[in-house]
Amino acid sequence: MTKKKMQKGRVFVETSRGIFPYEALKKAESKKGGSQQLSESTNKWMSQNDLVSPLYAPMSFWTLYESNPILFRCVNQLASDVAGLGWTFQLQEDKKDNQAELNRLKEFVKDKSDVEDSFRTVLKRLLIDWGTLGYCGLEVARNNKQDVADVYHVPAHTLRVHKSKIKYCQVRNNKKVWFKKFGETQNISAKTGKDITGGKDKANELIFYKNYYPKSDYYGVPNCISAVGDITGLIGLRDYNLSFFENYGIPAALITLEGEWEEGSEGKIQNFLNKEIRGSSNAHRTLVAKLPEGGKLIYDKLSVDVKEASFRLYEQSRRENILIAYSMPPERVGVKVTGPLGGESTKETMEVYIQGVVEPVQLDFEEIINSKLLNSEIYRLKFNDIDLKNYAAMVDRMTKAVGFGLLTPNEGRNELGKKPYIEGDKFYIQSSLVEAGESDAESRLSKEIDEFEAENEIQGEIE
Repeated sequence: MTKKKMQKGRVFVETSRGIFPYEALKKAESKKGGSQQLSESTNKWMSQNDLVSPLYAPMSFWTLYESNPILFRCVNQLASDVAGLGWTFQLQEDKKDNQAELNRLKEFVKDKSDVEDSFRTVLKRLLIDWGTLGYCGLEVARNNKQDVADVYHVPAHTLRVHKSKIKYCQVRNNKKVWFKKFGETQNISAKTGKDITGGKDKANELIFYKNYYPKSDYYGVPNCISAVGDITGLIGLRDYNLSFFENYGIPAALITLEGEWEEGSEGKIQNFLNKEIRGSSNAHRTLVAKLPEGGKLIYDKLSVDVKEASFRLYEQSRRENILIAYSMPPERVGVKVTGPLGGESTKETMEVYIQGVVEPVQLDFEEIINSKLLNSEIYRLKFNDIDLKNYAAMVDRMTKAVGFGLLTPNEGRNELGKKPYIEGDKFYIQSSLVEAGESDAESRLSKEIDEFEAENEIQGEIE
């Protein structure tokens, strides 16, 4: 029996431009899309496990944060202004209320007794990390149904980004735990960071938010990066004043002993000035020196006296630069400024801060929460804005807009943060509009006068 040799078949596809082999079209399709940019070279910053180290040591930024009250207040105030004022759930356009869905969302973001931190606190901690370091991390835990069950703040200074950018490692006290990028389908081990197919060791997901920084594809930097010199200058000014008071105002000096002094006299004088007289508890202590015959004690100041006014100008200038870095209105952090950031420009400064800093960050976090965590097609979480508006004026504007058919009552209530009501989606036009000319008040007054005169005439005829 002879075997027949099977011929390998080929598949062709007919297109508007002709007939082409299927293999050729498949190769052409696979080449579409994708960036051809060069990735950042990370070899010089790479640590073990292919983790990329930040360009700047995170703890150095934390030192600045805890050492300067202006920076401390700017970071904390921004966190409170973005997420600390609460939120509302707004009904999306062309959607109907669904109480079950609304209850689900409220349950997710409410304070939970079995979790250490509230949702509000988690968000504020994220924003403090972001304001201090320029990046932050949010751990996401899922339930058995693979729905988002809870979220946790991860201290940003403990996080390291893997060179692949699809997984992260928390390093603390020589211990490590891994997270995978939010949305990644491939599971990794929480202990080793290596790919796994299943099991109890699956790593949680992590949402990594950062400022854009041109020098790094992996980490961001805080807004204060351009004011680091100013912050350091204020810390130096503080330390200078502390040293001055510790030394009880005695400047650096050159002391010369002339003549035949007893052996060890110079050491005793030096010890008295460097130790015995330091601190407020040793104030007003007196040095008594017995001069040898023909001897002298010559005291020459080495430090140059600095006028207090120049210190104040230096301090004010440094403060203003830190405030500018965050676009922070001075009064919001308890600073009274008489320069370009104070006075009549306070309102404008506040508007720049809200529109240029607070609202963009709110939009970013709203997008993260709504699209990644809540996943609701009916409602959207919206952070409450800083209350700079006159509520009575807003009510008046909404009333006029509804009365002239520009908005429905429910749309007006939504703008005021109020719940909608049944039949509130119709448009209305006020019916009190009258033709230009005699006013309603004048017409009513004229009618009342005519009636009054008629009654008086009748009464007179009776009498």
